[in-house]
Amino acid sequence: MTEPSPTPGIRAALNGAGELELTMVNAPAGAVIRMDVNATSPRMLCTQGRYLAPVQAPPGTRIRFRLFHGKRGLTAPETFIMPGAPPAQPVPSTLIPCTQNRDFMIYDWAARHEAACRAVRKTHPDLLFIGDSITHFWGGPPVDEPHRDILQKSPETWSLCTEGMRAVNLGFGYDRVENALWRLRHGELDGAADDAVCVVLLGTNNLAENTDGEILQGIRAVCGEITGRLKKAVIILQGFYPRNSARKDTAERIAAINLLLNRLAAEQGFLYTEPGRVMANAAGHVPEKLSSDGLHPSAAGYERIAAVLAPVIRQAAERKK
Repeated sequence: MTEPSPTPGIRAALNGAGELELTMVNAPAGAVIRMDVNATSPRMLCTQGRYLAPVQAPPGTRIRFRLFHGKRGLTAPETFIMPGAPPAQPVPSTLIPCTQNRDFMIYDWAARHEAACRAVRKTHPDLLFIGDSITHFWGGPPVDEPHRDILQKSPETWSLCTEGMRAVNLGFGYDRVENALWRLRHGELDGAADDAVCVVLLGTNNLAENTDGEILQGIRAVCGEITGRLKKAVIILQGFYPRNSARKDTAERIAAINLLLNRLAAEQGFLYTEPGRVMANAAGHVPEKLSSDGLHPSAAGYERIAAVLAPVIRQAAERKK
């Protein structure tokens, strides 16, 4: 009689640094652990981020995890609560680094992270674009195959902005601020020039989940991670781009957040720019010619963005001399 296969599972334990380590047990080849942080949805699907490193999180944080093979869950979701007394003020999600997989139909988040780390180690870039899909879909290395046509919308204008510099695109589709924070803490700055120009555009994917203040806290943390690792980095902080939205307060929120970002840049000595202004018409609407979905630039949109951003990058490059 054939012996039944051992039941797959996940072992959860704290390491000596107080981080949560997750280990697969009796897992089939190709299985991965996916996890989320303080999730409110009862369902746990393959859109959650892959477990790639021990988890750092404040006391009281709920870490949920599940074993997957492709899109299929192999185990029931389990939850681990980080020990200790939770802080009096809850830590916003923008300050708890985590992975994600929300755009899995277009690209593999974990594979792109590995490719980005390799590109930075190999080329020692002096220009980094750190962002979400707006950055990701522009151009530059690393290139995600087989969706080059979707994820390289304007390589010509990318070249205009990066001319004479070693540039890497650290934009990841559907990233929130906390996802970029995880990436920077796990290798995407390792090997970059200590005085690299870092162009930051993050936060639009947090609008539905976080307050303006929480988004600002997260972006401040991202910039702190950059300057903590690259001591002479010159940061260009971009304001939010306009977006066509059914919510009536979206334009007002974006304007308010951009004021906060401008103040943060002035306080920290960063350069601040709002290239997104050239995407909207006088009524604040983003025309279809510049964006098919009212947010992500088309090739024509990136051309306008590049015309504003390229001089600021040159200014930043001069500043570091």
